Amino acid sequence: MSEEMMRNYKIKWGDYKKLIFLAGPIILSNFLQNLYNLADSYYMGKIGGVELATSSFTSPITQMIIGAGSGFAIGGGIIISQLVGKGRKKDVIKINSQLLSINLLASIAIMLLSFLFCNKILKVSGASGELLEKSGIYIRFIFLTIPFTFIISTYTTIKNSKGKSMYPLYLIATSTVANIVLNSIFVNRLKMGLYGIGIATLIANLLLGFYCIYELNKKREIRLVFFKIQKDIFLRIVRLGIPSSLTTITNSLSFIIINIFVVKYGTEVLAAYGVGNRINNIIYVLINGVGTAVAILVGQSVGSGDVPKAKAILRAGIILGLSIGTVSMIILFLILSPVVDIFTSDTEIKRYSINYLRIMLVSVIPWAIFQSIAAVFQGTGHTKFGMYSHFGRVWLFRVPFILFFERVMKMNEFSIWYSMLFSNLFALVFAIALYRKVDWKKRV
Repeated sequence: MSEEMMRNYKIKWGDYKKLIFLAGPIILSNFLQNLYNLADSYYMGKIGGVELATSSFTSPITQMIIGAGSGFAIGGGIIISQLVGKGRKKDVIKINSQLLSINLLASIAIMLLSFLFCNKILKVSGASGELLEKSGIYIRFIFLTIPFTFIISTYTTIKNSKGKSMYPLYLIATSTVANIVLNSIFVNRLKMGLYGIGIATLIANLLLGFYCIYELNKKREIRLVFFKIQKDIFLRIVRLGIPSSLTTITNSLSFIIINIFVVKYGTEVLAAYGVGNRINNIIYVLINGVGTAVAILVGQSVGSGDVPKAKAILRAGIILGLSIGTVSMIILFLILSPVVDIFTSDTEIKRYSINYLRIMLVSVIPWAIFQSIAAVFQGTGHTKFGMYSHFGRVWLFRVPFILFFERVMKMNEFSIWYSMLFSNLFALVFAIALYRKVDWKKRV
């Protein structure tokens, strides 16, 4: 490595400090969001095995549908973070307002289409019989929350892009507590089953959605005069956001495809897959939080023209992500059995869950590096590179590995577990190749 490159990548304590102070609240927010989802899984597991399977089955479907519009928030966030780096406060308010307006319109359209094609979506995803019935009940409540979910996402993007990551943390903490309390009331006391879990989720999101609009308006971070959608801003957000939306859709679609394979092995394996994902996501959300912080700080650094600092932040993000991921992975390995016991008392589901987690936890290492590199794609406005990486992870690696391990190696459910591990590893190699093409001086 040349002397100039060494200077470009030199990490100072200030880079770690800024990254940690921004990533800390984001990581806690992601952790609490995962706890929010775990609460739903916990109460579903208490109702029955099919209900627990419903949780894992519907999760990638809702993520894919909501992900169709999530790119607007990501595209807007890239623009906001670079404007913050340039110190253009009035333009930041303008983009904030436009982003909220665009997300509101998109969320309403997505909600209506989701209701219209609900049964078809579930059947194509492999649901039938009791699983189809239970999934239909739960997922319709999730569809009702879509507008409020988009409002909360916009709020989080605005705050994080400005470096105010504590505000979303308070919001998610309140949401998680409210959801657990409401679930306890509707499921344990009122015995409303899946309907109770759905109502609890809807109420929690509705209250927080209205609060987000109130708080943004009160702090003058949005202005009504900027709500009318402007073509040039809309196209900028869409140009950056569509690849990010396709990335989210591709990720969710990969889990829907996996569901189709998993369903063949029975509801016990499907339930175990859901339990395993919930537990594995505890680590993933920590690493993803580091990635989000890297994307924001890289965006701000590129916006201010400080490319060496942006590169130093990348390296700091990789080191921090690997440290958090490795420590978390070791801890979970040591307490795997009692952690799984929290979600299920069924011995078969527990056995499948532990088998899955022993393989998937290893994927934390390549994922930690991948997330920081993907964050650079986002922060510099190369969202197409992120899309290519995730597309490759699913279609070039994951699906072919599943078919090979299942049909050639005859590994049954293990073919799915190992395909997820190897696809993450090969996706990292692909992302590193794309990283070499990054233009650090690109402006959005």
